Amino acid sequence: MAKVLIIEDSDDMRLVLAGVVKKEGYGAITAATGAEGIQILSGQVIDLVFLDIGLPDVNGIELISTIHSIAPDVEVVMLTAMNDARTALNSLKSGAVDYILKPFDLDEFRHILNRLISSRMSARQISLASREHHGANLIGNSPGMVKLKEDIHTAASVRSSVLITGETGTGKELVARAIHQSVSEKSSIFVKVDCGTLSPTIIESELFGHEKGAFTDARGSKKGLVEMADGGILFLDEIGNLPLTLQPKLLRLIEESTFRRVGGVKDIQVNVRVVAATNADVAAEVRDGRFRDDLYYRLNVIHLKIPPLRNRGRDVLLLADHYLHLFAKEIKKEIKGFTPEAEEAFQEYDWPGNVRELKNFIERGVIYCHGDRISSVGLQMPLKQNPMAPETAMISMAEMEKRHISQVLAASGQNKSLTARILKISRTTLREKMAKWSESGQVGGS
Repeated sequence: MAKVLIIEDSDDMRLVLAGVVKKEGYGAITAATGAEGIQILSGQVIDLVFLDIGLPDVNGIELISTIHSIAPDVEVVMLTAMNDARTALNSLKSGAVDYILKPFDLDEFRHILNRLISSRMSARQISLASREHHGANLIGNSPGMVKLKEDIHTAASVRSSVLITGETGTGKELVARAIHQSVSEKSSIFVKVDCGTLSPTIIESELFGHEKGAFTDARGSKKGLVEMADGGILFLDEIGNLPLTLQPKLLRLIEESTFRRVGGVKDIQVNVRVVAATNADVAAEVRDGRFRDDLYYRLNVIHLKIPPLRNRGRDVLLLADHYLHLFAKEIKKEIKGFTPEAEEAFQEYDWPGNVRELKNFIERGVIYCHGDRISSVGLQMPLKQNPMAPETAMISMAEMEKRHISQVLAASGQNKSLTARILKISRTTLREKMAKWSESGQVGGS
């Protein structure tokens, strides 16, 4: 769980903001003074800090350097009641990533919170994958993956726009990052924008920034993500969700490398390469009038199509082995590999959730493995669905339930706890069912 530190001297404000953070699913830690905040940062890992400028013991802007000396990677958002553009600018120059002017709308706070935490978690996952193997989702020797790697190499050698398509969980962001990491300017920035999570009312301001007074809450000028990506890659995930009203502005950015902030009157020049991704059929969206054809053509200069895991043959075993070693090392377990039955189950399953689903299965298998090899039961793989045999076509639901539970119990080596987890029932319920069968002479054991 991501942890958010709120350093704010107002008791009411701390309580309200902590409540919002917890409601969004993150851990909230609060401090009333700068000294208390520094003590917390020194003792645990914090992902994001909301910092009030007017603290009783220190100026918040001066505290930023101390925060970064303790936790260099933590991002800081300033909270200030001063409607002063210079103060806000000074906070950004001192290392803050954003600021909110009080009184602020809680939706604005919630949006900044989710955007920065999402970016932080994404960066952490990419960093972990990079340490273990550069681009885990790019592991594989199937024809589709060989072509994808060749196309990534081609995309990295030019500056044209790229459209990445593939089902959910295939690794579209990792492909975009592979392009970024392969270009010659390796130090250039990579900025991700999830068009599926940003609301239509704020996405334009987030992308292109705004000028002071552009709308009710625009108390100062603010750079957008496009400007932050200057000199690097702007990755637009779930591009199919970009509102039609904004598509001409994105088209102009691609064609002319210029844009205007919301409420702005002058053009801003940037050097940004747009890489977009979607799991939707954009061509169909164009035909249905939900996506501009001219923008589609400009994005689709280089098209990278990621094959689904079910079409990648033995790549699934290479990926499974990769994640096995990654999680075994993380959890500190000595596991040699998988049983033959588990490997067979990998190749028979159709993987609707693709690599993301495989990764989850392997992590769970490593956690529950008590030997040196992971079985299909330990992975809790869905049971293979066979056509109903004639002798089972005319039996009662109770008898079918009994047979199914007996099969799972046998496959688990009579492990009742594991059987209950696979069946998604309590161990008590399992014991009660088995006791009834024992009383009727149908099944032995308890």
